[in-house]
Amino acid sequence: MNWISLNRFATSYCSWKYKQYFIHCVHRTMATIYAAPTSTLTDEKVQIKLSGFDPGSKVTVRSFLPEPGLHFEAHGHFVVDGNGEVSMEQNPSLGGTYTDVEPMGLFWSMTQSPGQKLGLRFVKKDVTIPMHITLSVHKGHLDISALQTDAPIAKTQIQKTYMRPGVEIIKVRSGRVRGKVFKPKGPGPFKGVIDMFGGSGGLIEFRAALLASRGFAAYALPYFGYEDLPDMVTDMEPHELEYFEEATDWLQSQPFVQPGGIGVCGVSYGTVVASRMATKFPEKISACVNISGNCVNATLPMSYKGKAIPYLGFDYSRLKTTEGGLISTYDFLDPLETAPAEAIIELEKAQHLLFFVGLDDKNWHTQDFIDGAERRLKALGCNNYEIVRYPGCGHLIEPPYAPVTLVSHFKFAGGIIDWGGSLREHQRAQEHHWPKLLQFLDKYVGSQTTSHQSLHSNL
Repeated sequence: MNWISLNRFATSYCSWKYKQYFIHCVHRTMATIYAAPTSTLTDEKVQIKLSGFDPGSKVTVRSFLPEPGLHFEAHGHFVVDGNGEVSMEQNPSLGGTYTDVEPMGLFWSMTQSPGQKLGLRFVKKDVTIPMHITLSVHKGHLDISALQTDAPIAKTQIQKTYMRPGVEIIKVRSGRVRGKVFKPKGPGPFKGVIDMFGGSGGLIEFRAALLASRGFAAYALPYFGYEDLPDMVTDMEPHELEYFEEATDWLQSQPFVQPGGIGVCGVSYGTVVASRMATKFPEKISACVNISGNCVNATLPMSYKGKAIPYLGFDYSRLKTTEGGLISTYDFLDPLETAPAEAIIELEKAQHLLFFVGLDDKNWHTQDFIDGAERRLKALGCNNYEIVRYPGCGHLIEPPYAPVTLVSHFKFAGGIIDWGGSLREHQRAQEHHWPKLLQFLDKYVGSQTTSHQSLHSNL
């Protein structure tokens, strides 16, 4: 007999007093976890509520995300309120992978499940396949080890994806350039953005897919570690900017791309390339986003139109490690004082610039580099830039609500990197940066302007 049948029985055949008691007991036994919406983009919030539990009881809510080759999970400890309910938007987690009232804590605080090799970073490999996340409720306040075998009281499943239904994918293999374009369905025209990552290499698609889901034609552009490109970034001797100019020209020539300039978004080493693009051919790049980067050609040789661009150089003896053996940071001497003049990127030549800086970046001295860039731009009277600084934020600033990465293995360094940041503050930065990045690109990509409008502000 199901709940509806039991409810009808109580209503039809019992006295009013017993009806209320019977219905109360039935409700109390129907312990449920509810999540809405059940299918969203990764950067969208989900409401999670529990009902039908004993008031005052202790429960653990767990999220579990299986992906090929890795499992991630989070959990929070809660006390059920007087109505037999728990709401992630109202009730604090008292322990687990996060604490306090955090509506999306079960997503961004995910960590590796036990038994996996250390240093895994969550990166969605195939963005065409949604992520299926199981939410479950367990009796008592359990730790991550106990949760591996404990049977849940209630569970449900939701789906999250980086790619909205209808987004189209175009594989690029034109001349030397490679990669994939993610675009909304239809002829457009859409604002075009080139998206690049740093020393991890390969084709990383998740941000481009999410940009396309927000209305952009986003080109995920690899430059090593993919198909017939060099295996390592250090194999590119020198690193020719013509490759990136060719990619820019190809994207702007597509009929589905709005004319008037391309946007470029780079993180870590990708910011050096993005910033060089914005300054070497500014008539083609109308907006540049610099995430955890610098203002100097610091670590690798580069050239443009046959002319070598000097660089600061990389001295491995200046790498620092933590007591636990993690590679913590690279100690540059004052980069603007020690770098050759031609190695300093002439940001004053760019159209529009947006910098995101984590003030606890332990991988790179981002703050020192961007402080130097700001001094230079101010001295030249420029107002073509905005700098957003985040206390407690580390290096890998990414779209919100995916598992936050503070420590992971890094191929370029050959070990496990401490990227810096504290979990909650880093997530706060990610929540703030993403809509700001989208607004900036929407405003300035295809703007067909060379005027340096006033954008400068600090957070």
